[in-house]
Amino acid sequence: MRVVFLFLLALSFSLHAQESSVSATNPASLKWYQINTPNFRLLYPEGFEAQAQRMANTMESIREPEARTIGTLPKKISVILQNQSSLSNAFVSITPRRAEFYGMPTQNYNFIGNNDWLSLLATHEYRHMAQFQHATRGFNKLFRYVFGNNALAGMAYVAAPQWFWEGDAVATETAFTQSGRGRIPNFDLILRTNLQEGRVFNYHKQYLRSYKNNINDHYVLGYHMVSYLRKKTGDPSIWDKVTARSWNVPFIPFRFSSSLKKETGLYVTDLYREMAADLQKEWKAQLDSLKLTSFERVNPRTTDAYTDYLYPQELEDGSIAVRKVGIGDIEKLVVLKNANEKNIYTQGVINESGMQSATNSRIVWNEFRFDPRWQVRTYSSIVGYDLGSGKRHVIDTRARYAAAAISADGYRVATVETSTEYKTRLVVLDYFSGQVLKTFDNPDNDFISMPRWTSDGKEILALLTNKNGKAIVRFNLETGGLSRLTEFSNENIGYPVPFGNYVLYNSPISGIDNIYALEVKSGERFQITCSKYGSYNPAFSRDGKWIYYNEQGRNGMDVAKIPFDPSTWRIWKQKVQSPSTFDYLVKQEGNPQVLNNLPTKQYDTRRYHRWKGLINPYSWGATVSTSLTSAFVGITSQDILSTTTINAGYAYDISEKTGAWTAAVSYQGWYPIIDFSVRQSDRKVNEGDVQTVTGVINAANDTTISSVTRNLTFSWKEKNIETGLRLPLITTTSKYYGNFTIGNAIGFTHVTNFQNTINNSRYIPAVIYINTPKKDTTVYVYPLVNYQGNGDLIYNHFSISAYRLLKQSRRDIYSKWGQSIFLNTYGTPFGGDYSGSQFSFYGIGYFPGFFKHHSFWGYWGYQYSRMPAIATDINNYIFRNGIPLPRGLTLTRYQNLYSMSANYTLPIVYPDIAIGPLLNLQRIRINGFYDYAYGSGRFGAAQTQTYSSTGFEVKFDINVMRLLPQLDVGFRYSVGIQPSTSLFEVLIGTINF
Repeated sequence: MRVVFLFLLALSFSLHAQESSVSATNPASLKWYQINTPNFRLLYPEGFEAQAQRMANTMESIREPEARTIGTLPKKISVILQNQSSLSNAFVSITPRRAEFYGMPTQNYNFIGNNDWLSLLATHEYRHMAQFQHATRGFNKLFRYVFGNNALAGMAYVAAPQWFWEGDAVATETAFTQSGRGRIPNFDLILRTNLQEGRVFNYHKQYLRSYKNNINDHYVLGYHMVSYLRKKTGDPSIWDKVTARSWNVPFIPFRFSSSLKKETGLYVTDLYREMAADLQKEWKAQLDSLKLTSFERVNPRTTDAYTDYLYPQELEDGSIAVRKVGIGDIEKLVVLKNANEKNIYTQGVINESGMQSATNSRIVWNEFRFDPRWQVRTYSSIVGYDLGSGKRHVIDTRARYAAAAISADGYRVATVETSTEYKTRLVVLDYFSGQVLKTFDNPDNDFISMPRWTSDGKEILALLTNKNGKAIVRFNLETGGLSRLTEFSNENIGYPVPFGNYVLYNSPISGIDNIYALEVKSGERFQITCSKYGSYNPAFSRDGKWIYYNEQGRNGMDVAKIPFDPSTWRIWKQKVQSPSTFDYLVKQEGNPQVLNNLPTKQYDTRRYHRWKGLINPYSWGATVSTSLTSAFVGITSQDILSTTTINAGYAYDISEKTGAWTAAVSYQGWYPIIDFSVRQSDRKVNEGDVQTVTGVINAANDTTISSVTRNLTFSWKEKNIETGLRLPLITTTSKYYGNFTIGNAIGFTHVTNFQNTINNSRYIPAVIYINTPKKDTTVYVYPLVNYQGNGDLIYNHFSISAYRLLKQSRRDIYSKWGQSIFLNTYGTPFGGDYSGSQFSFYGIGYFPGFFKHHSFWGYWGYQYSRMPAIATDINNYIFRNGIPLPRGLTLTRYQNLYSMSANYTLPIVYPDIAIGPLLNLQRIRINGFYDYAYGSGRFGAAQTQTYSSTGFEVKFDINVMRLLPQLDVGFRYSVGIQPSTSLFEVLIGTINF
């Protein structure tokens, strides 16, 4: 049974992507080019050729060295270099098979380190390419042959936890670059804090995470699990051996853990406990040797919920501006004063640059902005907030600005712009108009990051990174010149802040992030803080007497305050960061220096036309829908630029026990999406038993009543063709995620061989009166006009959907504020054998509850369905219901139908209970509801009916069999008020049983 579950789960993972209606695409006007190397095909937009040539040489150079310890060289694969996005990201997929690199470098020095952004992506993502190839073995290879890449991807993820995939890639980037994430203490800051605070969670909680405690993601866990075992065994290929066993037979439950046991003598839980104990010992030894800096905490803490108070900076009234964010809080600007905090403004979708800048009463930061149609094309803007006026100001919604620093007078903003050609420059903008006031030449295209103004507004400090490392530099506004304040080195310095003759900055040089000072005139360096876990983001008080900074504590980043007293600082001598936590990885990889010695071969380039690759099958065989109501056998195709999706095959309806030949094409390369589908099917629906009552009146006026109950099953043959246009638009602005979609489709359905088990009609006799003396018969029928009989139905379907939802924290069940609307109209304006019309609308509203993470929500809906008297229009057709209905009740269709609902949802407990490896329970939540509906008018009769029900739903947020994707299961108990009834249902996601 568990084998079947794993297999179905893997298939359902793959189908989820098929059911997505909108692909991430680029503007249709973008011209693409390609470079073909022996082992890679690189696609890149016009203007990105220099980076494409560099990446071609990079990928070919790292191909063999990086794949050595995973034991498999990947086959030729396409790499898409995206230059339209402001996201700093990348991924590898085999559905279809490709990698995508997003060419916008992050400003966050604790992510990029001292690396070139694209080189960092190449080292990390190439390891994923090798992993997928390594996974194509044994039964996994058989699954790929039979079912395609969907099944291979699903089974590959089932048979190896996601912490391995990402941890192994982070270990590789750590070994192959001078500043991979395994070398950056901030990367595992949360894990370090939890372990040193005695929070040694069990393996399931540490991997699958929690709503109760803040836990690092699986990248961090994976890096330490992978690297620890390599250190323990001294075998650089140990994970090659473990995963080979697991992927050979992926359907055996917990195969990964048993493979680990076979190779090392440790189950996965044993490995985790050993790894955690080893880290605790190492970090405790480091901590025991330190004399910690004493400080005054500025921010209040009223709960144990993990919360960060980031980037403290003093305002003109002496209060401290910070960004507050945590497990139960979305990003907000907060002002701290007298041990109290005041919410000022809720920030939007933040482009995390690792900094925020404030002066006087004005604060600036970076947020994403989105192209309404093209999902790949995103922007990064500067957003300012004026505490005096309470107004938000956005500087250029279509820019590619990352990092933002406001001058002391509040009128200018320094930022870093990265062009679509991957060229970086420092820019000075007018705060109010957004006009470019000054740009600084960067002929060598060194990476500029984290700018800060001097107090006199004449210079800007920043970090400059190139192949020699990173240095603190100073730009002069008057001359445009640049001068270095430090030498280039591999020290991952960050967040430089000038003050008089000093520059304060962050550094991990001691193995723990601390704050240091550079005396500009002498070049001497000093260590200011000695932190338990990490100190970050220094700032000065306006009078120069205090230093504010972030100090990592048990429950998040606090705002710390210490005197500005250089006499207490410790002189720091330049040295290299201890490699003890990662040197064995470097040695096991053979001390790789491939990125330092890349060839400069110029490959031939040529145009790449989208239409050439429109047909690109990547999955075939059988898949099962996520609702478990249908199965599909066929082929799925998607081109690697995601413009065209094609599905063709045979679909089997599990509930009807009938099949259909289907084909569908969705072209998303133009502004409107063009959809086309055809379907030929045998249909069969069992309506259950129906009763027919017959009354016979004889000559004596006596009536004889009889009844018969018969099963009613419809069957027919159906052919359908539908085509339409959709226009999905992203309307996300500031703190609200949004979307608006409008579409219209025209369909033609032809039905033949329509029959049922009673009379082969859409009208089934319910009551029959036979007046024998008058030779008169009256028949009342069940009008099942939601079925189409023999003939043609030509319909038009117009739809609008939209939502606007406030961002959510991890603990939020629903958005605190939000709205969704759905409008659908159906009609038959083009003739045909059947006529009908329907209008439906419903809206959902979300509101805050009485306590944090509670939610009031509800819907209101109205539907009009044309239902004339049967005698006047025997060929009327009723379209499928389009609004929510009261739970626990069965409703009859009415011409006018109103529905509404009120709900209150809240979390009950965060138990974090693991039932062995089978089940992990993270949260229990409950929803109480009251539903109401009112219907009027039915086939020309003035019938009315009221429906109402109440009840509750209990949901359990769980992980099954150590799989990272979370499921929700539960039950619902409904009590019908009118009509009186009750119903108990089991809930699995949105499926009711």
